[in-house]
Amino acid sequence: MSFRLAAILALSLIGPAAAALAAPPTEPAAPAEPETPTVFPLLRIVPKGEVRTIAFFSSLFPDCSSEGPVVVRLLSQPKHGRAVTEDATSFPRYEPASPLAVCNARKVAGKRLVYEAEEKYEGADTFRILVINADGSGYEASIKVLVR
Repeated sequence: MSFRLAAILALSLIGPAAAALAAPPTEPAAPAEPETPTVFPLLRIVPKGEVRTIAFFSSLFPDCSSEGPVVVRLLSQPKHGRAVTEDATSFPRYEPASPLAVCNARKVAGKRLVYEAEEKYEGADTFRILVINADGSGYEASIKVLVR
């Protein structure tokens, strides 16, 4: 009896499940590359010598109540100033076509991003942030501040 015929006969006698157990192990799959969040540009102008709120982040339900806290992390620091996040209440700024645009008339809880340039600095400054909403969605923002 040939080897091939013996292998076919053995498969028919022990079944495919047992044959799979006897099969040589396969290489483990390579880990999937992690997805990176979308990066949005944000441009703001800050008067020289002033501290300004340059963004406000909130996560709202359609009735304007909070979905929960928003996390804002600095991924890189500005080179010519200081950026900090603070808990705050403010007016959100949804686009007019958004179903959440009705919330623009109400103060809601969220995080504000404050920027302050170095003393006497005038010019451009950049940094990056990560925003994670209460529902787990998120994005990065590449922020350019023009200090004038």
